[in-house]
Amino acid sequence: MSDATGFSDRDRELLAMVGMTEEQVLEDERMAESETIPDDLTGRVHYGLHLAQPEEQMINVSIRVPRSTLDELTETAKRYHISRSEYMRRKLAAHTV
Repeated sequence: MSDATGFSDRDRELLAMVGMTEEQVLEDERMAESETIPDDLTGRVHYGLHLAQPEEQMINVSIRVPRSTLDELTETAKRYHISRSEYMRRKLAAHTV
């Protein structure tokens, strides 16, 4: 059962196992939900094709992935309230040199 903070006893046990405090979790949550604070996954949120250079033409690329991978990409993009294509662009940009 959770208390007023929203953390259950089990939550506190798990946090203790990984060496985190409730305050750290709440701060991470605030950062992840913010659209102005850069984070490791998405950085600052920009709507539209922010990774494209304005003078550079965008092209389509087709890839084959297992259905489970596509489903996972789609669900993760939905959690960030962005399109699957935008999520994939951000992930690719994070891994390019």
